[in-house]
Amino acid sequence: MENSIDDRRTRKTRGLIKQALIQLLAEKDIKDISVSELSDLADINRGTFYLHYTDIYDLFAQVEGEAMNEFGQYISRYKENSQVTGMPILLDLFEYVKANEKLFKAILHTKEANFLSRVIEMGRPQGQAEFREQYKKWDEKHFDYYYDFMAFGAVAMVRHWFEKGMPETPEHMAHLAEKMVKNCIENVG
Repeated sequence: MENSIDDRRTRKTRGLIKQALIQLLAEKDIKDISVSELSDLADINRGTFYLHYTDIYDLFAQVEGEAMNEFGQYISRYKENSQVTGMPILLDLFEYVKANEKLFKAILHTKEANFLSRVIEMGRPQGQAEFREQYKKWDEKHFDYYYDFMAFGAVAMVRHWFEKGMPETPEHMAHLAEKMVKNCIENVG
């Protein structure tokens, strides 16, 4: 019984620390955040912070890693089922980003983050056969160019969506992304 209470307390404390970090990252660069400032905002003492993390960068790495793992679960689920392409994948990803808006804004705001490049590599087809299943018309010798063009275009699209304050729905963004990808593949050969 006591372990479940301790686990609950640990989860609550880590949640408070994470929320404080996200709030501070909306205001300033990670290099300008002190453990004291974060601890005050989370209403914990510095010692409690250090029980869980070595420093602000360790905290950020863990928060980023959790988001990466969750994002990876979405991508893995669709990679396992090659019959599902396009809209269902994009819609799930845009809905996930929208539901975690503050977290992703904090991550994208941080210069030290390598989140997007890791997502791009995570989604990269493991070979041309996997890419060919999704897109029938394409030039095999330019496989990497196609993927990079689409992936980095999608990243720019998400960044712009954030900068505008996310006025469009995830459904709208997913439809727009799917249309752009299809047009790219169909019109380049």
